[in-house]
Amino acid sequence: MGRSKGAAARRRKAAAAVRKANAPKISDAPKIPDAPKVKAQPPRPCPSLSPDLLANIYDRLGFLDRVAFAAVFATSCDENLFLSAPWLVLPCNTRETVKLFSIADRRGATVPAPEPALRDHFVIGSARGWLATADVRGQIYLVNPSTGEQDELPHISTMGVFGPSTSYHNFSLNIKALLTIRYGHGPPFNDHYWGPEGHGTFSYTADQMRMWFYRKVVLSSSRARHGAYAAMLITEWKAGAPAFATAEDRVWRLAPSRDGVEDAIHHGGQFYSVSYSGLVEAWERDAESGAYTSMVVAPRLAVEEHKEEYREPSCRKYLAASPGGRLMVVIKYPGHVVDDRYSQSRWSCAFKVHVLGDDGHWKETRDIGELALFVGMNNSLCVRTIGCPRIKAGCVYYTDDERGAAEQRKQAYSSHEYSDYRAVGVYSLMDGTVKKIEALGEEQASFYEPPAWITPSIP
Repeated sequence: MGRSKGAAARRRKAAAAVRKANAPKISDAPKIPDAPKVKAQPPRPCPSLSPDLLANIYDRLGFLDRVAFAAVFATSCDENLFLSAPWLVLPCNTRETVKLFSIADRRGATVPAPEPALRDHFVIGSARGWLATADVRGQIYLVNPSTGEQDELPHISTMGVFGPSTSYHNFSLNIKALLTIRYGHGPPFNDHYWGPEGHGTFSYTADQMRMWFYRKVVLSSSRARHGAYAAMLITEWKAGAPAFATAEDRVWRLAPSRDGVEDAIHHGGQFYSVSYSGLVEAWERDAESGAYTSMVVAPRLAVEEHKEEYREPSCRKYLAASPGGRLMVVIKYPGHVVDDRYSQSRWSCAFKVHVLGDDGHWKETRDIGELALFVGMNNSLCVRTIGCPRIKAGCVYYTDDERGAAEQRKQAYSSHEYSDYRAVGVYSLMDGTVKKIEALGEEQASFYEPPAWITPSIP
């Protein structure tokens, strides 16, 4: 497939920047070396290939070939030459493979599923080409589907609020222990779903842990390049408290969050979160204790919702950062509309976008310029659409973000139901319409588990 005019312009601009940076200077004149060194720097791969030609080749490759190609030239080229728009990780009929689909290119790829991290596991997070996946024994993995490289995050039992187990077929949560950490004090825990005293335990089966208790794993951006990581685990709304783990500190450490963390991102070297009540906070790690604490960085966001007492919120909030660094909160409002073809009510949704301005206040907007947003259960992204004509500017691309509810719908609905709008779709902020991603075909009606976003990157 040929390159688009927008893509070519973007590549030429990046290539020009590379040529300018590499232009010879008088002071750079070569000198005769005194003697060869044992640990000499490796030569630039294929120095005769210009950045323009490299970008042209890169644009014509498939997913795995792009990653391999970028890896070869990563040390000698501007990284901006190899940027890619998000792909979808789709459920597959076999345990041995994973399906990937590019929204920008309208093409897919089937790759081997590394064992064990992608065999019958749920995707619960992603960052720079890496996925976080969960098995049925309380273990969370990191895996790069393009290279097969993988690692293990700490076992969930290290969180310190689950009863001991020898098999981890079931998990018994100590309610009082968890809520004491979340609120920073003991009972009473006023107006909480589990009661003011937090008596007893709450049991999850192994499947319920990954369908309900884990909401999302947010990864630091350093994992892919430096072999280190920091990870933030967002738990379901009843639990509310986030947990953190690092490569140096191999345990999950719960952190206080009175309002409960709903979504989070890793941006500018630290974690940011948005609470169920609309507070955006930045998180810092104490180097000595390893504990994380938060600080409010923006005024509380006014959220329109209709929440019943002791029930999950009626809307869903996502946190993102624009390419320029502005924090954005995207709010999803589920609802129903009447399908004109069948005169039946079907699921639909609407989105609102709030941008944090220079004055430190939130501004709701329907005009996000040449940007597009990608939200879902595993990641929230904001990307430029210049050079990607098939990604629509001013739109929100979404995936289903309720694994447990999706499983229930799968069992209750027949294949001709309207679930395709819920699984994955695109919402126009300007005209308020919801559309399917036609290139995915009829198969998207039966997606389970829900698709997940992944951004291909240089390993």
